[in-house]
Amino acid sequence: MTESVRSQVTPIIVWGAVAFLVINAFSWNPGWGGRRDREPGWELERYFGWPACYYCDLWRSDRPDEIDHPAYFPLIPFSRQMGFVYHSFSFTALALNLLLVVCGIVSIILWILSKHDTGKPWMGPAGIALAILGIFIVMSGNEFSTYL
Repeated sequence: MTESVRSQVTPIIVWGAVAFLVINAFSWNPGWGGRRDREPGWELERYFGWPACYYCDLWRSDRPDEIDHPAYFPLIPFSRQMGFVYHSFSFTALALNLLLVVCGIVSIILWILSKHDTGKPWMGPAGIALAILGIFIVMSGNEFSTYL
């Protein structure tokens, strides 16, 4: 691998890892509202991971106070009055999310390498096959997700 190719590949790997961490480390759309068991108080549901949800948890408060929505930060519950109830984890969903990032990174790297090395015609079709695999993972993410 030449230095010019290496200088193109390294940022792709770094940004792919950063994208994976940003997308999968935060609960982007938490659900909150009244308790499902008809008791007074609030519940908070957080879901982590895309395209497959690999971790979800439930937090509950017995106090019927209004929640301060602007004070919410994805890694911290709404208030100290909320207590952890339970969680669900799927290693398969996490592995699929990681596989999606690997497919994207490797297909871009193969595309860059095929532009610089015309002696290996298999690189272009391999990159396309990885992109198709990535699309399949995105479309089937809900099948492998974990739920509360």
